[in-house]
Amino acid sequence: MSDELSKEYHSKRIQQKDVHIKKQMRIAKAHNMQVKAGEEHRLAKLSATTCGDSNCVMCGNPRKFLNEPTIQEKKFDQTKDWLE
Repeated sequence: MSDELSKEYHSKRIQQKDVHIKKQMRIAKAHNMQVKAGEEHRLAKLSATTCGDSNCVMCGNPRKFLNEPTIQEKKFDQTKDWLE
């Protein structure tokens, strides 16, 4: 019983991963990104809309490049007044 259940979970994970890669490939083609053949699985963990370089202004931390707090810091600043 558990053997069939584990096989089902495994096949679902593989299917989810393939669907995610196909979506990222569609996004990459829409943005005219060149993805080499055989490197499609690189998009399984990366987003097709970012370059992946943390030193890039668009992909990096906003606190580092724009001197503005991150979304999480903004949320914390809004809620810290609730306790006072």
